[in-house]
Amino acid sequence: MIHVMLPVQYLRRARAHRVEPQKRLMLAVLQTVIDDFQRSSDGRPASAAAAREARGKARAYLASTDRTWPFSFENICEAIGLDAHSVRAQFDQTDAST
Repeated sequence: MIHVMLPVQYLRRARAHRVEPQKRLMLAVLQTVIDDFQRSSDGRPASAAAAREARGKARAYLASTDRTWPFSFENICEAIGLDAHSVRAQFDQTDAST
């Protein structure tokens, strides 16, 4: 039996291979920030201090409007199609309720 392979099965769009890995990395950065922001301590003092520090760094990253770094919060939101202001508002609501 002869198997036919269509071009769409082995060819990608010209730019797809360059854009996709960067967006995956941007999503991973954003997921790490979300995880750090939402991290709860397990009751041990060292872990509680580390969780507070991670949350503080995540809060500072989310609050920053600096666009000079390619992986800044503002640039990541723009690249993946999110409104940075709306995302910040969600985190502000979460922060206020805790």
